[in-house]
Amino acid sequence: MSTAAPNYIEPVVGWRVWYAVDDGLDVRLSSVIHRTLWPRRAPLVAACRCLRIPLWPFARPRHDAPSAGCRCGIYAATVSSMRTYLPEQLGWTKLVPIVGRVALWGVVHEHERGWRASFGYPQSLFVPVAGLGRAQAIRLISDLRRYEVPVSAVGGATADEVVEEVTALSAA
Repeated sequence: MSTAAPNYIEPVVGWRVWYAVDDGLDVRLSSVIHRTLWPRRAPLVAACRCLRIPLWPFARPRHDAPSAGCRCGIYAATVSSMRTYLPEQLGWTKLVPIVGRVALWGVVHEHERGWRASFGYPQSLFVPVAGLGRAQAIRLISDLRRYEVPVSAVGGATADEVVEEVTALSAA
């Protein structure tokens, strides 16, 4: 695992999975692990969510994210690592996974399976529509277009089919 922050001229682009969640007004992207809603038309800014217990001798001091000695930051992965966040069979109930490419910048820590950074914003989004009704798929795609990035429907019914389709579409 690398702890140095490389200097990149351009944003690092990686893959990730979000959930599409209804925030009461429309559909928004939410991180899979922390349920953080990603803002539209503005970058997500990383913050450390490490538990800090006052007067505990092992408590971590507050720091900017990402930090070399912590797991904080906005994550992106290689396409093969991203695939592990998708369920094997795609049939949704409340939380619909959204696959996409994300641009990361600021302080960026590179790791074996991806990166974590200070700032992130979606670059393109892919909505697996297998198992969704037509009206729900149209609403999801329409609401996600408010991120002002390309949004595409993909028809794969399994995680492998979705990954195959999104990699082919993003290479085109």
